[in-house]
Amino acid sequence: MDSELLAQAAEQIGSKQINLHSMIVIRHGKVVVEKYFGSFTGDQTVQVYSVTKGVVGALIGIAIAQGSIDSVNKKVLDYFPNLTIDNNDANKQAITIENLLTMSSGFAWSDDTDIDKMMRSGSQVQYVLDLPMAAAPGKKFNYDTGAPGLLCAILQKATGMSPTDFASAYLFGPLGLTDISWGKDSSGLEIGGYGITMSPRDMAVLGQLYLRGGEWNGKQVLPASWVKSSLESHIDPMLQGQKRSGYGYFLWLQTQGAISFHGAFGQYITMVPAQDLVVVFTADLTGENFQQPYDVFESYILPAVKSNDPLPANPAAAAKLEAALKALQ
Repeated sequence: MDSELLAQAAEQIGSKQINLHSMIVIRHGKVVVEKYFGSFTGDQTVQVYSVTKGVVGALIGIAIAQGSIDSVNKKVLDYFPNLTIDNNDANKQAITIENLLTMSSGFAWSDDTDIDKMMRSGSQVQYVLDLPMAAAPGKKFNYDTGAPGLLCAILQKATGMSPTDFASAYLFGPLGLTDISWGKDSSGLEIGGYGITMSPRDMAVLGQLYLRGGEWNGKQVLPASWVKSSLESHIDPMLQGQKRSGYGYFLWLQTQGAISFHGAFGQYITMVPAQDLVVVFTADLTGENFQQPYDVFESYILPAVKSNDPLPANPAAAAKLEAALKALQ
């Protein structure tokens, strides 16, 4: 990779005073840059917000491979036969697991108002299922932080294990990830939309898992077919000015072949399969600044990819990169 451009990325971060906690760049499975800012260290965990949704998606893929869940075409309400559900109509009865994974359930949901109401309600499941329908499922993208909570409940019902225990046994455990916590709502169910804390290094492992088609240390942790489906666009989010052109299974398809798990305030796991590249950012950003890490990625880190050599080859350029990163401390 081009050390000059990587140094420029560090300088851009400093000049714009982007409030990053960490930046990790991995090419061909080797760490090119691993940098922590301020008082943040590599041993610390961070709330990854909506990156949690990506973990939920992976767990659903594993459960389908194990046969606990039939398929993404399974109807959501089939898992809740004993619940009395408000606004129950034909559209609601048609919602599938895939509709939840692709933010196309049709629920009349707004992240701006419904997240707090849902958490005060005491039950992610009941709150979301009671919502009126705004569209037929599969027809319209609407970002819905309540949807992954339904998938957590479905996972628990289908496997007989809590999402935390299932993840420890079949995802985090095989990946060697041990320092991960997952918050719960007052009913005791894991918060599917934003509840996980993990380290930036653990985030990088998840990115590498997807780049490797779900394989890790000789074991197929995620089905390759699930990874392929996850990385494909299933619906157009129709968002202008956000460098997002499609949506997979809780994954954003972005510019220049990049695909991201993205959490609020600037948490990114960005993968470029064609370049065998993973870039992780954690941050504490507000408002429209949430895109700043991706801007750095697009303007400097991705253009720095120039060969199959994952390490800086030019000593002078490498020294400049080291100095630029040190200046950000």
